[in-house]
Amino acid sequence: MIHLLRASHANEFELQNYVGIKDLQVITSQHPLTNISLPSTKLWSPTDLPNFPFRRQLLNRLIGGEQWLIGLEKSLSSCIDESIHRIIVHTAETYTPYTHQAVELRKRGVISKLVCTCWETIPHNNEKFGRVRKWKADAYRYVDIFHTPTERAKQALVTEGVDPNKIIVIPYGVDLTRFKPASLPACLRRQGVSRKGNRPVVLTIARLEKVKGMEDLEAVAKALPQYDFRVIGRGSCMPKGDNITVTTVDYINIHKEYQKADLFFLPSVTTATWEEQYGMVLVEAMACGLPIVATHTGAIPEVVGPAAILVKERNVSDMTTAINSILSSKSKIKSLSLAGTSRTIRLYDATKIALQLSTVYH
Repeated sequence: MIHLLRASHANEFELQNYVGIKDLQVITSQHPLTNISLPSTKLWSPTDLPNFPFRRQLLNRLIGGEQWLIGLEKSLSSCIDESIHRIIVHTAETYTPYTHQAVELRKRGVISKLVCTCWETIPHNNEKFGRVRKWKADAYRYVDIFHTPTERAKQALVTEGVDPNKIIVIPYGVDLTRFKPASLPACLRRQGVSRKGNRPVVLTIARLEKVKGMEDLEAVAKALPQYDFRVIGRGSCMPKGDNITVTTVDYINIHKEYQKADLFFLPSVTTATWEEQYGMVLVEAMACGLPIVATHTGAIPEVVGPAAILVKERNVSDMTTAINSILSSKSKIKSLSLAGTSRTIRLYDATKIALQLSTVYH
């Protein structure tokens, strides 16, 4: 049995890459990030506590974080295959409490094989506390295989001292039966309707936070009043403007939002402790044939390749120019759309990726 430990981090946009892998179950907290369609077990976790001021900071200091899975060893032992006596565990990031739990079980031989997915692209990040630095060092030693979705994340692990021979790079993708272009481009579907309906739609799907460039998005929308900016997400930094609408959409319906838009815009901003590690929304946008404007930060260039126009972060003028240059040119729209769909078919088909991921458990 393969156990995917994700606690409250469990989500459908990652897990669609594991559909079809035999004898796999996800172990989550009582309240994962999204509903889970794969076989799953829910355990109690500090993430299930009622929210209170400074909860995360307090638990980080007291016990190393929120993402513990209570009763994990008992849950794993109850699922052991008596015919082969193997327990394979696949965790995420070297600094999470549930990875630390898995490492301790690997030390004792309870786990037969330990795999760890690492998205982090900044070397030696998340090392504020000595406890976590030790957890990471133990993970380097006892994890059997590290999986990274990008070469940038692999290099971060190598910089931290992980043997590159223990690292395999497999990108994450999407379900191409859902994420695909509409029968006609949105700009053509809107021809013949009301004047407002003819306005191109610039779509952003992201956490509504400063690191996702919400302040810059607001400025860009103000500079481009001829376009409608549709923003989907939750957070504390809500962009405002006459041509900006902000809403939330369940992941099961999110592909329809891409299919109604003309361009995807992600103005992510780098900080000392965060950069865009992947950007699954970029893969979703490419799969749906949207031209993309994004910032040149983190792993974004590696993920999008030639299927996007990349601009300097925080440069509102360059963002405005890029968006306008695409939406005013049918040839640019067509070229970027084709580049995106071709790239997703080649690199980001979740069905093919599941086959690649299944090899790490052998």
